Amino acid sequence: MNRFWHLCQRDLISAWRKKSGIYQPLVFQLLIVTLFPLGLGAGAQTLAKIAPAVVWILALLGTLITLEHIFKDDYEDGSLSLYLLSGMSLPLAVMSKALAHWITTGLPAIIFAPVIGVLLHLPEQAYGVLMLSLLLATPIFSLLGSVGSALTLNLRSGGLLLSVLVMPLLAPVLIFGAGAVLETALGNSAQGHLLLLMGSFVMTLTLAPLAASAAIKVNLE
Repeated sequence: MNRFWHLCQRDLISAWRKKSGIYQPLVFQLLIVTLFPLGLGAGAQTLAKIAPAVVWILALLGTLITLEHIFKDDYEDGSLSLYLLSGMSLPLAVMSKALAHWITTGLPAIIFAPVIGVLLHLPEQAYGVLMLSLLLATPIFSLLGSVGSALTLNLRSGGLLLSVLVMPLLAPVLIFGAGAVLETALGNSAQGHLLLLMGSFVMTLTLAPLAASAAIKVNLE
């Protein structure tokens, strides 16, 4: 576990030094959300109808643009090979990398989501479910993204292929999360959607590190 936390801390320090990987997705989301009132008109009712889907799509896209670098830098400088040679559990290393990615991309997206909700006139009763659903789903984005990043780490420009590989896996999460917020905004219960998100999180936490580890081993051979 000491290696787990040291690796996570190293990635966090590296991300903080670059900083662009933290604020770039947030700036991207803000720029996109400002275009919706221009394209659809400034009517609060119109924006409120699309708010749940827009918030979730922006959170997903903000994650996608950072997935390629989860393992890319470690692969290029040889750190991945050192993880194997040192005897460190590779699934544990994957979980550490995914945790660092979530802290630098998923957590800011959760904190920033209410700002987007306000800009889109999201109903007040939906903010609690919005935050909870993103808290359950953004770790799934990072874990499944680690699988895609591991599969494409030896490609020079694997960002597009990574998105194509990961999007079908993330689509159900997007549907459950946006559905939970929408049902709450309409005054209905979101319990079913939240339970599906919880189940998806548990399954992803169990299987994604193993799948990413297998992909890394194949690419290092």
